[in-house]
Amino acid sequence: MNLNNRWIEILFIALILLSAFIVRMEDLRDWNTHPARALYKGQPLLTTFDGYYYLTLARDLAEGAYRPIDEKRAVPDCPPRPQPPPLLSSIAYALHQVTGATFNWIGAVAPAVLGLALFLPVYGIGRFYGGPLMGCVAGLFALMSFYYVYRSSLGWFDTDCMNVTFAMEAVFFAIMFGEARDRKRYLWFLGAILNYIFFLWWWDQTPQVATVIALLPMAGAIALFYRPERREGVIFLGAIAVAALCLLLLKGMELPIRSVQDIVTTYKYISKEVSGAFPNIGVSISEQAIPSMREIIAKTTDSIFAFVTGVIGVLFLFYRTRKKALYLAVPILLSGLSFFFAKRFLIFLAPILALGIGCIVAETFRFMKGPFKNDILRWVVVALLVIFLVYPSAEKDMAKTFWPKEPPFLVNGMVQASMKTPANSVIWAWWDHGYPMIYWSRRATINDGQVHGGERTVFNGIPYTTKNERLAANLMNFFVCRGISRGTHLVYRAFGNDTAKGFRFIKEVLGAGPVNAERMIASAGLKSQKGLVTVEDWLRFFFPKQRRPVYLFTDWRLTVTSYWWYWFGSWDPELHKGVHPTYVPFYNTRVGQGVITAVQSNGLPLKVDMTKGIAFIGRKAVPLKAVYIRYKDRLEKKTYPSAMGYHFEAFEGGYSALMSDDIAESVFNQLFLRHRFNSKYFAPVELKTPLFQIWRVKADSYEE
Repeated sequence: MNLNNRWIEILFIALILLSAFIVRMEDLRDWNTHPARALYKGQPLLTTFDGYYYLTLARDLAEGAYRPIDEKRAVPDCPPRPQPPPLLSSIAYALHQVTGATFNWIGAVAPAVLGLALFLPVYGIGRFYGGPLMGCVAGLFALMSFYYVYRSSLGWFDTDCMNVTFAMEAVFFAIMFGEARDRKRYLWFLGAILNYIFFLWWWDQTPQVATVIALLPMAGAIALFYRPERREGVIFLGAIAVAALCLLLLKGMELPIRSVQDIVTTYKYISKEVSGAFPNIGVSISEQAIPSMREIIAKTTDSIFAFVTGVIGVLFLFYRTRKKALYLAVPILLSGLSFFFAKRFLIFLAPILALGIGCIVAETFRFMKGPFKNDILRWVVVALLVIFLVYPSAEKDMAKTFWPKEPPFLVNGMVQASMKTPANSVIWAWWDHGYPMIYWSRRATINDGQVHGGERTVFNGIPYTTKNERLAANLMNFFVCRGISRGTHLVYRAFGNDTAKGFRFIKEVLGAGPVNAERMIASAGLKSQKGLVTVEDWLRFFFPKQRRPVYLFTDWRLTVTSYWWYWFGSWDPELHKGVHPTYVPFYNTRVGQGVITAVQSNGLPLKVDMTKGIAFIGRKAVPLKAVYIRYKDRLEKKTYPSAMGYHFEAFEGGYSALMSDDIAESVFNQLFLRHRFNSKYFAPVELKTPLFQIWRVKADSYEE
């Protein structure tokens, strides 16, 4: 059997693509078996928060509502919508128009299909370095790499499913351009430019990064391998220079400076570097965490032997091809970022390790040509080697089920928000709900996965974290009306650009209310700002009439992410730190005579002795300061003398939590578990504790 036979090669490729597609879709079986975890009214949910951003834009296109300003995001600052619409949204819209499929099904299935496209450039690059066997093996391992499977599987409707494809296509076109010795190379150059254009259209949120990834391989090919006749070279390089000049004239001569600034900002984000008074949101995002070596292996090949084989293969590739291996410099550098900055870059490690493994397999097959005269025996040995190397990753891909990030009961809460709030409402939810909330509730939000800067996220967390209901309600209304550029930043400037002082003053004033704030403003020495001169001007600024109805969304996810949202909400810009609380949720809670029992999500049992004020989590004894039990008609409280103890709070419906003092007295806990609130500032709309709650927010307003 000879892999150079075109039909045999096509058969191998078809089998690889079919296997990779099955791996990406097999979770649907588990989803159908457990619809309460994955389906909402028979429709699949997404496994990523960001996917709802692209689905919303696709739906807007279908409904003729794709306007220049996105009035539902980052209220009241409202960023512009991308023009043209992102390629991923455009694909979803086109599929909806052609097939009639719902956007939910398109969002679920499309990534599993688009993710297969990585095979093409990896196969082409592997074929260049080591022939068709290396190309096929490299394509197989690239598609089976666990982390890439995760981010291009059922429900992962995000740009990850083709970011690596465009990056590797840039390498492939650079290779074909650099190796061509006739004028056909300019067709490959044109292919690289088209790939760059589509990459910009695809990865619309980071055009500067896409530019570097897409054009640097071609720049390297021109510098290292392009050796035309003098006249031809002058014409070609001159045309590039003219095109670059036209771009500068069109976009502004400061384009390079802006691009560098954007790249530096991106670097600060992925490096989790704190810049300014507010924290870097990247520290709280799981995909931005730096993985351990064990995790890197587990999420790529899931085999030390396969991982080492891939690394050795890449090193051997550099040894054998010398300078030509430099074509791979950009994806190698990108994959290297996963070791030092964030696990999200593991998707770029997939094709690099795959090429290394493909190289070793191809070299093994070539080496056996001497000692093994029988081709069939050589193929058997190579097939067994490939199976041995790919099995751990493939087995993990099939065994692991990727569940939606927003479970159906939370989606139901967002749908309820659409039915029980006015159309012009703003839903105040934690930022990871931003995109899904807009999609499912069709209501506006103040923070999401794209605009979640440190300052916005800190303000997002304050209403949940504070103990002052007045501050929570007034801050939400202030932020919805004023925002950042025409709100918080005006206050900072009024204090001579002292952000920490201005931030503290905002909280003090809003927590005091209009009557008490009048004296505070009069004595603060605020510098006049545009339209803000007198005390009355500032009172109207801080306490505007509610222009739009505001609703607070509290939910189960907040109980499992309290470590971060409380930290942001308690952030001190002067000290550069926040508070990480203790909050441990329990389920199947049963309240007996003097005893409460429950179970942690990991199966660890809890027993609370209410007579002694001690909680036993497994074998660990924890002293208690107070126990609260919320019944339908009353709230019972029992306190204990332990000054260092924790709060234990139970809800009659079967949910409970062990928590530290700080979060126990927060507005979040007061509303979520105790159902205790000041009706002047909060009114219940829908209470489905511990799944979700919707609260109407009523703020103070200044009236002369």
